[in-house]
Amino acid sequence: MSGGGMLAGRVRSARREMGNPLYRNAYALMLNTVVNSGFGLLYWIFAARTYSPEEVGRGSALVNLMMLISVLTTLNFGQALIRFLPTAGHDSARLVRLAYAVSAGLGTVAATGVMIYLHLAHSPGDPLWVSPGFALWFVVSTAAWSIFNLQDQVFTGLRSAMWVALENGLYGVVKLVLLVVVSFTSVSDGVFTSWSAPVLALLVPFTLLIARRLLPRHAAASAAESGAGAPAPATLRRYMAGDYVGQVFNQATSSFLPVLIIQLLGPQQSAYLLPAQTVFVAMNMLSVAITSSLVVEGSRDPARAHLLARSILRRIAVIVLPAALLVALAAPLLLLLYGREYSENASLLLQLLMLSMVPRVVVTLWMTRSRLANRTGPLAVQQLVHAVVVLGGTLLLSPSLGLDAVGWSWLAAELLLAVFLAPVVVRWLRGTRPVPVRAAAVDPGAGAVTEVIGRIEDSGTSSDGRDGPHDPDGPDDTAPTRRIPRVRE
Repeated sequence: MSGGGMLAGRVRSARREMGNPLYRNAYALMLNTVVNSGFGLLYWIFAARTYSPEEVGRGSALVNLMMLISVLTTLNFGQALIRFLPTAGHDSARLVRLAYAVSAGLGTVAATGVMIYLHLAHSPGDPLWVSPGFALWFVVSTAAWSIFNLQDQVFTGLRSAMWVALENGLYGVVKLVLLVVVSFTSVSDGVFTSWSAPVLALLVPFTLLIARRLLPRHAAASAAESGAGAPAPATLRRYMAGDYVGQVFNQATSSFLPVLIIQLLGPQQSAYLLPAQTVFVAMNMLSVAITSSLVVEGSRDPARAHLLARSILRRIAVIVLPAALLVALAAPLLLLLYGREYSENASLLLQLLMLSMVPRVVVTLWMTRSRLANRTGPLAVQQLVHAVVVLGGTLLLSPSLGLDAVGWSWLAAELLLAVFLAPVVVRWLRGTRPVPVRAAAVDPGAGAVTEVIGRIEDSGTSSDGRDGPHDPDGPDDTAPTRRIPRVRE
C-alpha cells in the first residue's frame, strides 16, 4: 500500500473512532485532564515568581479551602449526573437544576459558616483573618465554583465532553493572565482573585449553552428511548449516599496523607511527597476520565455495557498504562525539575505509585460496573479498605522504609482490591454474569420492567438488528440501538 493510501486509511480510522461517542468523550475527558494538569502547574509556577511566599501561601490555603468546601457540599452530585442524565429524557433540565441548587445552596451555607469563624477567631494581620468584603467574595466564589465543576459532569452526561476541555482550557488561560495582571494592581489576595474571578465570567456563557442548546436537544433525543426519565428521589438519595461516603474516604486519604507524613517523618519528607502525589493523581484521573464515558454509554445501552467495557479496557492498555510506565522509567529525571533532593528521595515512591496503576485498572472497572448497577454502597466499603491499608501501612512501614512506605502501601492496597474484585470484573467482561440493578424509579405511574447490565449473547441478533454481536469498534456505533428497559419503582 502506498504512503498516501496508508494515510487515508488512518484518517478514516480516526474519523470512525471520533464518530463513536464512547471514544470521542473519553478522549475529550482525557484531554481535559492533561489541560487542567498543565495549566495548574504553570499557574503555581507563575504565582511563585510573581507573588511573595506569604501571599502564595495564603492564596493556596484559601483556594484549597474553597475547593474542599465545594467537594464536601456537592454531595458527589456529579457522579449522579453522569449516571442518570444520559437517560433522563424530559426530566434532564429538572435534574440539572436540582444539582445546581443543592450544591450551590449547601456550599453557600458552609462557606458562610467558615468565613464567620475565620473573621471572629483570628485578628487582623493573621494569615487566615478575612475582612467582611473578602468573606462575601469567598462565599459567592464557592457557590460559583460548585456549579462550575458540576458543569463538567453535565457536559459529560450530555455526551458533549469536548466542551469540558474547551471550558477548562479557557479557564486556565484566563486565570493565568489574570494572575499576572492583578499583581500589578493594588488588589489584595491576588492569587485567590485570579483563581475565582474567571469562574464567574465563564459561568454565564456556558450555563446558557447548556440551558438553551444542549439540554433541550438531549431531552428531545433521550425522551424517545424506552424507560426514559430521572430517578425517583429515594433512588437518587441512595445512589448518592454510597458514592458520597466513598468520596469522603478517598478525600481523607489524599488530604490526610501529607499530614501523616509530617507527623511521622517531618515536613521535609512531606514536601518530597507532593510532586509524586500530584503526578499520580493526574495519571489516575486519566483512567477516571475514560471510564466516565463508559458510565454514560453503558447507562444508555445496558445490554452492550460489557462490550463497551472491553473496548475501554483496550484503550486503557494502549494509552494509560504505557504512559504510567514511561513516567515510572523517567521518574528520577522528572523529579529533577523540582530539585536533586526530590529526585533522590521520591523517585522510588513515584515508581511504585505508577506501578499501582496496573491493578488499579481492575478496581476502576469494578467501580464503573457498580455505578452502572446503582450499587454504590460497596464503593464506600472499597474506599474504606483502601484508606485503611494505605494509611495503616504507611504508619507501620515508615520507621523502616521512610517515605517509600507510602508507595508500598498504595501498591499493596491496589493489589489486594484487584485480587478480590478481579473475578467479578472478568465475568462482567465475558458477559456471563448479568448485573442485578437496584430500582431506578421515575414516577409512581411508570410501568415495572426489568434492567440487566453487562450481558448480551455473542450470537443471534445484536442490539442494532444486525446478525452477531455489535462491536463497539465497528464503523457504525451511532446507529439506533434496541435498549433493555429498566426497573422503575
